[in-house]
Amino acid sequence: MKKLRFGAALHFLIAIGHVCCLFALDKAFEAYGIKDFMHQMVSGHTWMLYALTIGLAFAFCVAGLYALSATGDIRRLPLTRMAVITIVVLYSLRALVGGISCINDFTWLRCFSSLIPAVIAWCYWPGVKGNFYTNLR
Repeated sequence: MKKLRFGAALHFLIAIGHVCCLFALDKAFEAYGIKDFMHQMVSGHTWMLYALTIGLAFAFCVAGLYALSATGDIRRLPLTRMAVITIVVLYSLRALVGGISCINDFTWLRCFSSLIPAVIAWCYWPGVKGNFYTNLR
C-alpha cells in the first residue's frame, strides 16, 4: 500500500511540474530537445501546446487517483485494476524506451526521465496482483 501511495504522490508532483512548465513551455521543450517537433505538431497553433500540457497534467492526476483508489484511501473508481495494469505496462515501456535512448545519447535529464517511469511502474506493481482487490470489497 505504501508503494501505491508513493506512486500517487509522484504522479501528483509530475502534474504540478507540468502546470509549472506552462510559464516557460518553450524552455521546457528545448530542455527535452522536442521544441521543433512540438511546434511542427501543432502547425503554429501555440495554444494547443498549452492545452496538451494541461491535458497531461490532468491525466497524471487521474493516474494518482487510481493508485489511491487501489489502496482504498478514496472511493473505488471504475476499472481500477485495469487502470493500474495499464499504468504499469505504459510506464514499463516508457522506462525501457528511455533506457535504450540513454545508451545512444546519454544525458542526465534523459536518464532521470527514464528512471522515474521505472520507479512508478515498481510502485504500482502491487496493484496488479489479483488477490489485492479482494480485501477492498
